[in-house]
Amino acid sequence: MFSWGFWGGQAVCYDLFMSAKEHLAIDRELTERLSVIAERDGSTVSELAETVLRQHAEEAERLAEEFAEDDRRWARYLETGESISLEDMSAKLQALADEAGRKAGSS
Repeated sequence: MFSWGFWGGQAVCYDLFMSAKEHLAIDRELTERLSVIAERDGSTVSELAETVLRQHAEEAERLAEEFAEDDRRWARYLETGESISLEDMSAKLQALADEAGRKAGSS
């Protein structure tokens, strides 16, 4: 759990379960905006900040993994030369869309 306070004109985040403090330089105007959002959402600024930072970290990690997979696939293509034609891929996608349409229509 985290607690927020002001010290030296900066918002400071205190980790209540650990002895370490994390200092975040957030100007007063942004802190006020975050306070309004947190209050509207029924949370605290610290909960909002943790949620936003966690979501950002997860998105950044997901993107890094996607880029790594792209690199692996490109390397495999360069090694093997194997590919799928646009026509074959379009036909496969159309078949999947048709199947999904049939399933949606039968529900």
